[in-house]
Amino acid sequence: MSKHQTSDTVQKEAVGNWPFQPPSFDRSFTLTPLEKIALATWKAHDKTGRGSNAFKKETRQRLNRLIQPIEAVLLHQGVLTGGEFRVMSCVSLLLHEMHRRQTSLWAWDDTAWIETVGKTLREFKSLDHVTLGSAVKSAARDRQYLLACAYLLCKIPIYQLVAGHQPLISAQYMFGRAAVEKAMQTLTAESNRIGRTSWMVSVATCSALLANRCPDVEKLTLPVLEKLYEKHSSGVKLKRSYITLSNILYSLEVLPNCLPTPWKGNRSGVTTGMADSIPADWARLIQAWYENSEESDDVRGYVKLVVAKAARWAAEKFPGASSAHQWTRGTARAYIRAVSRMTGGQWQHPKFKAPRNQGEPLSAYYQARLLGGLRMFFKDCHEWKWFPISFNPDRSLATPRSISARQGPNPRPITYAQWTKLCEAGLSLTEEDFPIAHPALVNQGALPRICYPLDLNRAMALVWLHTGLRCNEIHRLRVGCIRPEHPEGNESSSSTPAICFLTVPVGKNGFGYSKPVSQVVGNAVETWERSRPSVPKQWDDKTTEAVDFLFVWRGKRVSYNYLNNTIIPVLCRKAGIPLEDALGKITSHRARHTLATHLGNAPTPLSASDSQNWLGQLTRGSLGYYADENVHKLLEAYATANHISIDKRQLEQLKGPSTTGGDLVTAGESEPSVDLVHGFCTYEFFAKCSQKTPCTNCSFYKPKESLYSQVQEAKSKLLHLLHHLPLIKEARQAVEEAIAMHETMLGHLRSNEGTHPS
Repeated sequence: MSKHQTSDTVQKEAVGNWPFQPPSFDRSFTLTPLEKIALATWKAHDKTGRGSNAFKKETRQRLNRLIQPIEAVLLHQGVLTGGEFRVMSCVSLLLHEMHRRQTSLWAWDDTAWIETVGKTLREFKSLDHVTLGSAVKSAARDRQYLLACAYLLCKIPIYQLVAGHQPLISAQYMFGRAAVEKAMQTLTAESNRIGRTSWMVSVATCSALLANRCPDVEKLTLPVLEKLYEKHSSGVKLKRSYITLSNILYSLEVLPNCLPTPWKGNRSGVTTGMADSIPADWARLIQAWYENSEESDDVRGYVKLVVAKAARWAAEKFPGASSAHQWTRGTARAYIRAVSRMTGGQWQHPKFKAPRNQGEPLSAYYQARLLGGLRMFFKDCHEWKWFPISFNPDRSLATPRSISARQGPNPRPITYAQWTKLCEAGLSLTEEDFPIAHPALVNQGALPRICYPLDLNRAMALVWLHTGLRCNEIHRLRVGCIRPEHPEGNESSSSTPAICFLTVPVGKNGFGYSKPVSQVVGNAVETWERSRPSVPKQWDDKTTEAVDFLFVWRGKRVSYNYLNNTIIPVLCRKAGIPLEDALGKITSHRARHTLATHLGNAPTPLSASDSQNWLGQLTRGSLGYYADENVHKLLEAYATANHISIDKRQLEQLKGPSTTGGDLVTAGESEPSVDLVHGFCTYEFFAKCSQKTPCTNCSFYKPKESLYSQVQEAKSKLLHLLHHLPLIKEARQAVEEAIAMHETMLGHLRSNEGTHPS
């Protein structure tokens, strides 16, 4: 090897040197008298210790026990032994320290090695023996060799004890570039497959390999990663990279589990601080209730917020009632009046971001939640005997009728035409339909147009469009939730659409169930399951079970708001419909309203009990909040009732001597007629007519203009049925015959058209 050989070549040639197997050395801690004299002589005659003639032959022989281990380490790193400058620089630094400590390097512990190499590169450069032993510009290289000596000779975990070194370069010097590149290629390929790419993973990987003292990623263990994770408590990015590395190793089946993902929310209770007007007693009491309540996290969270809002209101309006036990019935009634006039963003924590409804009146639903949460808080505190209360929360904080009256059923189904376009858009989703990702995210390995794979997006979109699930239920679907229909169920009719069964997790109703859905959903879910990366089981908040969630990517569940913030806007944009209609914004829950309305108003509708089971509702009465009444059925019922009332009036007219109220027809006036709902009868002796019904074959019958529109509307409905629904041969023939009959009726009516009274 030449003196000018590059470091890259050195590292490549050092590949075969791992594991480090030095010859047996004399590891005595103490220095012999001859070694002490030799060190003192060398120190006195050659202050720097540089050059090929740094050691005289006699001095070299006496210090051979101390120099040989250092040269073995440098040889392992690809540096030639002898008088080369890099060798002598490292040797002189360690000999200087051994002379100062009067011990061999085998006696040095962690503290001694840290003092020798410095906690950082800047600290190493400031040491006196560094300026004596090497030039300042080569200090980083010399320190790298010293770290290797501590790591290989004394088994000191020096790379975890000091900073100021690059883990990638250190690993390449230690294990060889080829071994490190092999490990990185294995992890990079798997990280790209599961979507957990990050440039910081290479740093975490090399640190883990050094800590494990082996370049094989298959030999990494969870305790090694846990120690490194705890060590870098202040480095958020590096801590995340260790979590990512654990996910990649779990996917490779190297680790049995992953490092837990830290909670990013705020579990500290009531947020107090700058400009917050909530009294300290209220804050302590609310936090105590939060920690002792047995309600779910969601319920405890919103109760904590609404009670803090009430505390801020009381602190301003009733300064004397600075504590909860000072509330009276009058305070409670005053708060109800304040809630009925409260606006968005009022009485919230000053650090909170202003809501979208800032300054707007609150909805009745939110007003009821404000009062309900405060009722729960006071009732629990009284039941736990924390303080006495002088009023009944159920009566004094009851929701007034002015608020409860505005909380009735309000179904918001999407129109049939718009819903059809959304379903067509869901079936034809492509990557071009999604927004372009930020260039910075693309550089870090993100997909160029979407945050999640197309199969995941299509599966989530079709689940939303065809299952009628709540957003929380979609978010918590599990792997294997689709199961095929039993074979005997498909023998009923060849025209029956293909269906499968979807297993719905435990939700708001308190139980899980299975429901039939379109096979389109099953195909999309199974396609995503085949490409879904393997991730560790995650905890389900509802059931406290470790489960395999369906919609996961990069080791984490899909964002809870991804359906409303990305999927639905993409579908609306592709379908060419606005994101907001007359009934409000199109959100995830409106699909539940739409499907409940369509299934309840179909030509062969679902019964109330079947709709309840399909939607997963606890009570049948709650269906009114989802399914809207069929307007066409209501119109037909009204027309029937109105027809009976008209016939009664006509019977009253027939009692008189004339059909026109008793007046004789004079010249220039229209002929007498009787209103028969759909037309007029101009027969002068209507009272003596034997039929008393409108007859299109009678020359005295004159149809109304509305009759034409009704017949035309019926014809258009039949045409829509013929063109938009898959019909069997017999049904199609019957519809075509009905259309022909309507056309014949229209032609006959227009042939007999004449003047009639207005």
